[in-house]
Amino acid sequence: MTNQDMMGPAQGGPARAAEPVFSPDAHRLDLGRLGAITLVVGIVLTGPLGWACGYAVVTDPDPVAKAIAGFFGLLFGGLCVLFIANFWRVTRPRGVVVDAAGIWFWHGASWDLVRWTQAARVGLSYEMPPELPTIGGPVAHLKAKVSGWLKDRLYGALRITDKRGIALEIVPMREGELLELPRLKRYRTKDPAPLPGLPPVRLRVGLPGGYHSFADLIEAGERFGGHAWEGWFRRRWTGGAGRGARETV
Repeated sequence: MTNQDMMGPAQGGPARAAEPVFSPDAHRLDLGRLGAITLVVGIVLTGPLGWACGYAVVTDPDPVAKAIAGFFGLLFGGLCVLFIANFWRVTRPRGVVVDAAGIWFWHGASWDLVRWTQAARVGLSYEMPPELPTIGGPVAHLKAKVSGWLKDRLYGALRITDKRGIALEIVPMREGELLELPRLKRYRTKDPAPLPGLPPVRLRVGLPGGYHSFADLIEAGERFGGHAWEGWFRRRWTGGAGRGARETV
């Protein structure tokens, strides 16, 4: 959908049914569409693998092969069922728009706005797993470097990143302003305050791990965010998948 399609009054605070009018260069990130793409890819990958493993269980005479195929059949089949079961929840209409006014959130026909003047820090936060030490002398170090180089080439070809838990993150100037936006409660999390004087509560919107998902978003943040836009910044490692000290509030 183009910005010319977005009609309605651009006002802050609680959302209205009509879409606001955004800045000409606003960037729209459709999270429902991205979720649909992710789930479709997951279903396409796990469904045939689960079927193939099930077929091997039925046709292979080797009991060891049956056991291995059965294990992976349950794994891939379970993942496929999980993807299908969560399809409507993940793909529901929702997303964000970044423009001169701030960060707009939409859920169906509802809109909420966090203005740039309400944000102390906005950017793309991520976690990185701790690096394990390399043991075994020069040969092991050389193998580690080659492995790292191959991983970088592979990630570049697939347009993915080894950053974990990537999210659009908004740290507010004042915690009370987030409480005035009850529809955004699903995104509120509690972490240690990034700077003295800032609240420990922030909005964190999870994003998929593809490079192509971020370039336009970063460009829009740099164009509109001013001093509030920080770009990429690293969160402390919580063990992946949002586990650890993070608390939903």
